[in-house]
Amino acid sequence: MYDSIFNKIKKCLPANRKKFVVHEPCFKDSYNKNIRKCLSSSYVSTSGDYIDKLTAYLKRVTGAKYVLLTSSGTASLFCALKKIDVNNCEVIVPSMTFVATANSVTYCGGTPNFIDNHDGLNISATGLENYLKVSSKMVNGISINKRTKKIIKCIIIVHAYGDSANITEILKVAKKYKIQIIEDAAGALGSYHIGKHVGTQSRMGILSFNGNKIITTGMGGALLLKNKKDYSDIKYLISTARLPHAWKVSHDKIGYNLRMANLNAALGYGQMVDLRQILKNKKALHDSYKDIFYNDKYCYIDDSDELSANNHWVTNIYLRDKYQNKHQLLLRYLYKKNIFARELWKPMHLLPMYKIMPRSKMTNCIKRWKTGLSLPSCYYK
Repeated sequence: MYDSIFNKIKKCLPANRKKFVVHEPCFKDSYNKNIRKCLSSSYVSTSGDYIDKLTAYLKRVTGAKYVLLTSSGTASLFCALKKIDVNNCEVIVPSMTFVATANSVTYCGGTPNFIDNHDGLNISATGLENYLKVSSKMVNGISINKRTKKIIKCIIIVHAYGDSANITEILKVAKKYKIQIIEDAAGALGSYHIGKHVGTQSRMGILSFNGNKIITTGMGGALLLKNKKDYSDIKYLISTARLPHAWKVSHDKIGYNLRMANLNAALGYGQMVDLRQILKNKKALHDSYKDIFYNDKYCYIDDSDELSANNHWVTNIYLRDKYQNKHQLLLRYLYKKNIFARELWKPMHLLPMYKIMPRSKMTNCIKRWKTGLSLPSCYYK
């Protein structure tokens, strides 16, 4: 079993490399030109041409009306939740997500309310509505958790591993229950649902440009916004709430220094220009995995939603039920062979700091976690 899976993975990867991680950045020599220009300009901090260039390119690619570059995807989530004001309220969060999603809720004084996934690794409109029917009630046009008595103010829709959730149907459920939506598209740059880039169909969406993402700025993120007031308010907030003036340095509220640096934007800009080719390379690797593991005895790869065009940020593979007990042994075997595959995100409701939070019945996320592993998914040059 282990040799069979290992050999199939190796056949999809470049023969001239000895070690393979889940995702690593690939930098062309030409990207150094932007870095040198940025350094020579002396604008290496929170203003400069590359901030403007990367912002403009993101608008063009995503179709977002407004874009703000931030210091991380987590910072973007924090800003969105601060703007909505989830303090003392609940935020529905998929249990199958990276910990930053849940942490951002707690940073803002909110309570994560965890829900199981029913659509691959994503939550579904049906699963969401079924949970809300049982756990919540409407009081004066506001959704209230029946047990905790807290307002359910927001839902964070995670497009897990770059795979687009069915945001169109989820929006209908959220509207019915008067709950706002933030899209966590941290790993989903270049993913679309029914022709619209993820992160742009709700009030706010976020992207991440961490070192393991399709495009990296080292550390960084972006907010995609529809509303001009949201854009203006958050832009002011992340700029330390500094009052605009030619020479005076004054502030009128507690703000945050959460902007992206021009130097980071310079690193990301060259990659954004190459995004179409990067996505093409990643799809080719994903398709190789799909072909070689088609009808495999031991494992399988999920099919994507027909309505979605995904960026294939990370390709995940799942052991068939009868081999679930081989999960950790397989990972250990692959590590010995220099294939540094990883477990999926541990479900949030199993983490010690979140065990007491409200949640739906959890079945799918646990099964996925216990059978899934992320394969090397880099867009090799």
